[in-house]
Amino acid sequence: MDGEAGFRSGRPETGRLGRPETGRWRALPSPPAAALWAGASLLLVVTACAAAPRPDSASVSVASVADLVLPFDAYKPTPEQRVLLANAQAKLVARCMRRHGVSAAPPMVAVAAVKAGDPGNARRYGVADPAQAALTGYHLSRSDSHGRPPQWAANLSKTARTHLYGDTADSGCISRAAAVLNRGAEPADWPWLAVQDAETLEKAATDPAVVQAATRWRACMVKGGYAYPTAEAAIADARWNLDQPTVTAEEKRTATADTRCKWESGLVAAWFAADSALQRKIVVGNPDRFAALRANLGSRLARASKVFQETR
Repeated sequence: MDGEAGFRSGRPETGRLGRPETGRWRALPSPPAAALWAGASLLLVVTACAAAPRPDSASVSVASVADLVLPFDAYKPTPEQRVLLANAQAKLVARCMRRHGVSAAPPMVAVAAVKAGDPGNARRYGVADPAQAALTGYHLSRSDSHGRPPQWAANLSKTARTHLYGDTADSGCISRAAAVLNRGAEPADWPWLAVQDAETLEKAATDPAVVQAATRWRACMVKGGYAYPTAEAAIADARWNLDQPTVTAEEKRTATADTRCKWESGLVAAWFAADSALQRKIVVGNPDRFAALRANLGSRLARASKVFQETR
């Protein structure tokens, strides 16, 4: 789909502390051909926002998950931008399929489905949103409107799927659509950013301030009657079947306690501070790489917008 294939995906297997591994290491994009087809009301996203810097995390006090804005975030597409790219690709795929005599079009879903599949930094340090923990425990929130491209494709005939995915002799409509969006864009190393994103999280976990906060988190949990050695162990409790939609009352209580202790112990703030410092250092040390990422995204967003200005 788009160029950030090293990043994102459709989620929700959970990795360290419940951070979705498919989704954002992911991140940023992508499930095959986009689990991100989205609502038409979001198609007019201003492409210039790709270049608009977001607040420097060093200057933001951390009081809630809304404050968890990292340096790398200024270079990744927002959910709304991913929606624009996904919809543009969906439209290009539909046109290509029509040229092959196939009238079926990729499904579209609301932007809420994109956000539900990728909570962003709200789960980067484990479950950290008290309100969400009370509702869904350790589960990711889900949207009933998810339109899954694989399910859509499964209903196509074998010949139609060949047109969609291509074969050894010819590229398919998905590849052609992606090529259109990438045409003329400056090359950018999205997989490299995905690796750096994962590594800063892991390295930050070993920071002395984070280790001390984790010890305070454990003591807080024990005081509340939960004897988990680590936050990772809490979300990995076999009693929570994260592959099934059912969320038990006990899971919600545990996740709520976990979240409360993360904030009271300073674990979220300490981890975020260490993570931010590492990312800022990488941004400063790699200006050309990050300039290329921004230029690549801006170019693809501009081309995606043009797709919707065309009459056919």
